[in-house]
Amino acid sequence: IAQVPVNQLVMHKLLINQAAWSQGLAATQALGVVFDGVARHTPEGYAFQARAMEAGFKTAVHERDAPFE
Repeated sequence: IAQVPVNQLVMHKLLINQAAWSQGLAATQALGVVFDGVARHTPEGYAFQARAMEAGFKTAVHERDAPFE
């Protein structure tokens, strides 16, 4: 990639970004924001916030993610 002229890199970046947008990236990002907001206001979300304040963020994340390791 270091050998590719900058103008070609820019064109490829635009091409890839356009493909992502046409596949619904904007709608996916908007939906992700909504889901994130909903997830924070559930019993599990409130429990995670309380645990993070009690034990620290890293510990809360480790405990939350441990079953998936």
